[in-house]
Amino acid sequence: MRSSVNLSHYKRVMGQGTKARKFLLWFLLIIILALSFKASQIDIRAFIDGMPHALSLIKEMFPPDFTRWKRIITLTAETISVGFWGTFLGILVSVPLGIFSAKNTSPNAVIYNTSKELVNLLRAVPNIIYALIFVTTIGIGPVAGVIALMLATVGLLGKFYAEAVESIDPKPVEAIEAAGSHKLSVIRHAVFPQVFPLFMGYNLYALDHNIRAAMALGLVGAGGLGIELFTQMRSFNYQKVSAILIVMLIIIIAIDRVSAYLRKGIIEGTLFSANKFRDYVLMAIVAAMAFISIYFIPVDLKEIVYGLPRIWEFLSNMFPPERSDIPRYIWLMLETIAIGICGTFFAIVISIPLGMLAARNVTHSPVISNAAREITNFLRGIPDLVFALVFVAAVGLGPFAGVLALALHTAGFLGKFYAEAIENIDPKPVEAVEATGARFLQKIIHAVFPQALPLFNSYNLYILDRNIRAATILGVVGAGGIGFELIMSVRLFEHQRTATLIIIILITIMAVDRISAYLRKKVV
Repeated sequence: MRSSVNLSHYKRVMGQGTKARKFLLWFLLIIILALSFKASQIDIRAFIDGMPHALSLIKEMFPPDFTRWKRIITLTAETISVGFWGTFLGILVSVPLGIFSAKNTSPNAVIYNTSKELVNLLRAVPNIIYALIFVTTIGIGPVAGVIALMLATVGLLGKFYAEAVESIDPKPVEAIEAAGSHKLSVIRHAVFPQVFPLFMGYNLYALDHNIRAAMALGLVGAGGLGIELFTQMRSFNYQKVSAILIVMLIIIIAIDRVSAYLRKGIIEGTLFSANKFRDYVLMAIVAAMAFISIYFIPVDLKEIVYGLPRIWEFLSNMFPPERSDIPRYIWLMLETIAIGICGTFFAIVISIPLGMLAARNVTHSPVISNAAREITNFLRGIPDLVFALVFVAAVGLGPFAGVLALALHTAGFLGKFYAEAIENIDPKPVEAVEATGARFLQKIIHAVFPQALPLFNSYNLYILDRNIRAATILGVVGAGGIGFELIMSVRLFEHQRTATLIIIILITIMAVDRISAYLRKKVV
């Protein structure tokens, strides 16, 4: 009897402890959000007063001016080429690095730890910083963009590949090792067959991401449509700007559809099944595009050879880093984090209804669900830097414009993720609630949210991580944070100041990455 009383008392105490921890966690989150609102200078009145300016700017964009259509087509091809080759070269480096970064396939602890830290370091540096370095040393043009995206891709895919390899079934590996096979044979015959579908899915995601990123790298002279876009914006040629944005949007939607089709075929194992003639045609088109894209990236080997010593000179001039203004840089970094947090918060608020409307199993009207999906495509298709330029015109220079830009841009991602999560829930609880005559909102609260919430939280943490990285760049167009200081230090050749800023950004992003990974494990 006494043992059962003690057990019930223990459970009650543990339950109270869990409630206390949850309360403290929510209290801490509210405090962080409140401080982020203050640091980001959230001003609803400024937003309302500035909307006429933003609408006026948008009105000036119509009708679109396609008079420079030949140049737009050329730069579009260049953008796709930069994204493609940055991804392709990144994959070539990521495969061995990902295998070395996985505990179950790395030759020894030294190689494992070195590879893992190299991947983490490459991931921590925003691709626009790579672009700045290579534009400064190699020169303006698409080659700098390709190299920048290659390094960023290695950081992204290296982590994904390592996690995929570590999650494989060990039995085929043990069976081949028992036969006395060489390490390469083990990887070829036991590891690759298991991870190939995941690897292909990650590669398609990286290609999709890199073509989007290639559009923004033009801001610093790394080729593609971005150069034309920001040139026209700074010249106030808004009708030409809208023509470029329309082309960007078409590219993003097309790539998204093709990428989704290929991913689905890979996951379901139907991509190269019998009588799939259109799949082979599609892959032939992709291969043709790969060869054609070489034309749009004029590689000057002499310039690259001359540029390599300049890279070392650029890096060596960074040391010792400047220490005189560190407190101000830290404050700018905190402002950057606040922009990322507030942007994520507003993106979640926008995305919840958007994701619900886009989910076909919740919204039974094809018109509404398709309209919601196209809205998410539009928001994802417009680069956050473009949104930032619009909101700087609306609410003025400062972090609030950056918050609004991130909120709208990443609402496109979250809306898509939420819709996919909702479409994959178990339909039985939904049908049971519907059978009771429950209203739409009751169905969402009692049958949809409980199933989708863990995935929602995981996506929210991913977007928060992504937004803090993205916020480091928005200062380039006057949208607050540390980005403006970074870009100006590079352009003014103040290398020691650049080093200090990059170190602060790296430390912050690596810390955010670790915290985010820990929280994702707890949530999922």
